[in-house]
Parts: sequence; structure tokens; C-alpha cells
Amino acid sequence: GQELPVHSETFKLSGLLDANLLEFRDDVEEIAMSAVKELQIEEKLAGIATDWSDKTLQFSAFKSRGNIILNGGATVELMESLEEAQMVLGSLMASRYVAPFKEDVQEWITKLSTVSEILEQWVQVQSMWMYLEAVFTSGDIAKQLPQESKRFQGIDKNWVKIMTKANEQPIVVQYCFGNDVLQQLLPHLLEQLEMCQKALSGYLDQKRAAFPRFYFVSDPNLLEILSQGSNPEAIQPHLQSVFDSIEYVEFHRTERTQIQTIFSGVGENIPLRNRVKAEGNIEDWLNSLLREMQNTLRAIVREAAGDCEVLDTESLTHKYQAQVSLIGIQFKWTADCEDALYRAKSEKGIMGQTNKKNQGRLNDLVAMNMLKDDDLRKHGSWTRRKIETMITVDVHQRDVWEDIVKRKVRDTEDFEWQKQARFYWRYDMDYAMISVADVDFKYCNEYLGVKERLVITPLTDRCYITLAQALGMFLGGAPAGPAGTGKTETTKDMGCTLGKYVVVTNCSDQMDFRIMGNILKGLAQSGCWGCFDEFNRIQLEVLSVVAQQV
Repeated sequence: GQELPVHSETFKLSGLLDANLLEFRDDVEEIAMSAVKELQIEEKLAGIATDWSDKTLQFSAFKSRGNIILNGGATVELMESLEEAQMVLGSLMASRYVAPFKEDVQEWITKLSTVSEILEQWVQVQSMWMYLEAVFTSGDIAKQLPQESKRFQGIDKNWVKIMTKANEQPIVVQYCFGNDVLQQLLPHLLEQLEMCQKALSGYLDQKRAAFPRFYFVSDPNLLEILSQGSNPEAIQPHLQSVFDSIEYVEFHRTERTQIQTIFSGVGENIPLRNRVKAEGNIEDWLNSLLREMQNTLRAIVREAAGDCEVLDTESLTHKYQAQVSLIGIQFKWTADCEDALYRAKSEKGIMGQTNKKNQGRLNDLVAMNMLKDDDLRKHGSWTRRKIETMITVDVHQRDVWEDIVKRKVRDTEDFEWQKQARFYWRYDMDYAMISVADVDFKYCNEYLGVKERLVITPLTDRCYITLAQALGMFLGGAPAGPAGTGKTETTKDMGCTLGKYVVVTNCSDQMDFRIMGNILKGLAQSGCWGCFDEFNRIQLEVLSVVAQQV
């Protein structure tokens, strides 16, 4: 071998040639290449070691309990850096020049994969702990689930212990790697939290079975409702998720737990016939509120059924709530038209007279709508919308009757009359009945507030008849057509006609069989209608389960 004075100032190319280096050209290139690659590996490894020697966990304050949670954004960034470092180490390990550093690279791979595993578990435990912390710190739910509450207190102590130590030693690798306590404690906490979660789900199912409309409320919202058990007034914002149009309720001035009036979003109200005591379990008094709402509305509709025969249109409109005034003029129209059809064979001009009656009622409504805002506001800020809705429905009723007169129908059994939605108050049964063709529906007395109604076209009419026939045979309906043509609105409007609560669900591919099962359970137990928008977006395997469930 020869020594080459590489660092000498007199070192020249001739020195290399004299050493016969060209004969060993391939070997020299190989050695030089190896040296360069090994240097790169060494630098990358040193870079990773430097980076991770001072990377720290970032913490955030939780309520007033101090820095006892990992900072979300910073932790996500940390996990991304971990992933990148692991990919770099993986590529180093795959290199054929890694031999001198193999042990160091393997050590770092073990360290970072352990840290990554722990952090993932940590974040999972944290999200479950935060969710359940809110549940078990509210006294109401803790009282209902004493065993789970006790278990959660133990979890909580351990969690605070982990976070306190992490605050003292925030460098990620030093705290997470080789920390046997942390490695054993996190899976144990996760298991315990899952047990609490399972018990909580059972508790929520129990509440949903008691008040089926809770099936339409998400778990976090339902927990929020249930945690307010001792404070009925705090539930007001959630009433809209279980009733069609009750925005808020009014409590009695002296008896603060008794509900006496229900209000819609625009301010229209219905004083309840019997006050509802908002005491005890929430699901129990919500059931009472639902029953009392339906009983009160049925009593008001019963009064309106009698009044529509004796009161003029204006008095009937202003005396009752929007929903009741509307069904009042529908009772009147049905009674007048059926009476005319019965007498048509013996009385020549009766059909024309009835036509004039219908036109007269419509003219009265239009005249009321022409009044100034100030005159109408005396009866409530929603009065114009109420009258416009009545006009929309009454125009259709007038047109239907004109068509019947033109077709020279003279019999109540004629299909031209039978296919219309006909409204009756059944004094023998004490409820309102809506008939479409040969199917009779009981009016459901859900409070609907001041809703705008659809303009009824021949297509809407056909949809109503088809849906009514399907429901009469205990089937469902699936209106089809391009976007924006009113499939959902037609279904909702038919629900309004029957005084039903229609639960509209916007379907997506995120819906699994459990979510669908919950909605179907709720519909079956509460008697509401379900309208599934964009049903075809649900994944096929979920749809096949739904087909089995239905």
C-alpha cells in the first residue's frame, strides 16, 4: 500500500497516477460512494436525534382545571412529524450502506414507533375522557349511573396524574419511551372508558324507549338535555329537536315548574288546557307535554268544527291559531260541497250556489289580506302569513269545485270527488278525519305553528292520492324526479295536512345501520313520518340491512 499526502500543498495528479490508482478505479469509486452515502445516513440520523431531543408535548387548559389536555393542533403536527421521521428511518434501514449505523437506526425506529403508538392511544383516551367528563360532572346523570360515576372518578384521578407528570417532563421521547406506567395505564383507561361509554349508551337507549322522539336527537344533544333534568327552563333550546313547531314554552308565574303555554318561532301560542308539571324525569314530562299538546289541539279543533258553521270567515280566522283556522275552512268546504252533491239531483241550482259560497269565502280572505299591516298586526305579527296560507289552500278548493261542476258530478261516491282530500269532524269518535279516496286518516294534532303551505298542482294531487293509497296498504312511498322539483316538500306538506310530525333526514354515505336503526325505531314507536332525502346516497350494505329491518 501507498500513502497519499492528500493534505500536502505539493500533492499533484501525478502522485495519483504513480500510485497506479487507475488499476483499482472500480474499488476506489465503490469506497468513495460508500463513504458519501454513510455520511448522508450519519447526518440524517444526527438530524433526527437532534430534532427529537427537544420536541415537547404542548398542553391546553381544560375548563378551570389547569393544563390537563394535549393541545389539539400541536399534537396533530407532532404526529405528522413522527410519521415523517419514521418514513426517513424506514428508507435508511432499507439502504445497503446502513451497516455501521444499523443498531442506532433500529433503536430510533423502536423509540419513535413506541412514541407514535402511545400518542395515538393518548389522543383516543383524551377524546373519550373529555366527552364523558362533561357527562359525569353534571350531577343528574351521575345520580342515575352511580357505579359508572365512581369508575369515572378513578379514571379521572389517573388521567390528571398522567398529565401532571407530562407537564413536569414535556420532552416527548423522554416521557413516552420506556415509561412502563404510561404504556400499561393508557390501554387500561381506554378499556374503563369504553365500559363507561357502554353503560351510558344503555342509559340513553332506556331514555329513548321512554320518549321515542329522543331517537331523532344525537347522543351529545341528548346528554345535554338529560343533564338539565333539575332545570326545566334550560331545555327550551332543545324543544325544536323533538317537536315540530314548539320553539319555547311559558312557565306559570308562581308555580315555576308548571308549563302553561306553548309558543311557535313567530310568537303564536296555544294555552294548554291543563298545565304540565315539568318535574321528575325529563322523558316523563316531555311525554306529558306531548299528550297535553295533542289533547289541547284536539279540543280547539273540535270547537272550530262547530264554529265554522256559524262564524263568518274573518271571525273564524282571527279567533283561532293558523293551523286551526285552516282546518276550519277545510271542514266548511267539505261540508258545503258534500251537502250540494247530496242535494244536486233534487235541487237544480245548488252546485252554482255552493260555487258562489266558495268564491265568497275566498273573496273575504283576499279582502282581509288587502288590509294594512297595522290592522293585521293587532291580531299578531304572523297574521298576514296565516291569511296567505289560507288563501293558497282555498284557491285550490275553489278550483276543485269549479272542475266538479264543469264535469257535472252529482254523486258523493264519484271518483272526481272521492280523490280530493276531504276533512270531517267525527263527533262519534271525537277526532278530525281526513279522507283521500278510500283511505281515512286520523288527524294527529301535532302543533305546526304558522307554516306556509304548497300551492297544490295536479301533480301534487296525484302524489297525495298515490301516497295515501300506499299508506292505506301499510307501504311507504318514494317520489322520484329531478332535483328541486319538490319531492321532499310534497311529503312534508302532506304531513302538515294530516297534522303529523315529519322527521326529515338528509342521508349520506356516513350513515351506518345503527343510525338508520335508531331512526326507524323512533318512527315506529312515536308514530311520526320519516322522510329520507337522497336515500340513494346510503351505502349498499347499509341499505340491505335497512331492507331487512323494515
